[in-house]
Amino acid sequence: MRRSRVEVVADILRATNGVGATKTQIVYRANLNFKLASRYLRHLLEKGYIEEAERDGKKIYLATQKGQAFLRRLFELTQDFDGLI
Repeated sequence: MRRSRVEVVADILRATNGVGATKTQIVYRANLNFKLASRYLRHLLEKGYIEEAERDGKKIYLATQKGQAFLRRLFELTQDFDGLI
């Protein structure tokens, strides 16, 4: 079954939440290819859901407060509908 865009975004935000993640880590954790990951990362950066930082000379991505709030709200909504089908 194919994931929705919201599910992909949630997977990326989960991958970047906490200590952050490199693009390679995001690709593996969110099960994406590099081209698709780049498109999503660019969009999430533009919308303020993630931010770039540098750690040990590598670019990492971190979920912002806005991204963390999105994940919390999504979790609440999925809990409301858990067991529906």
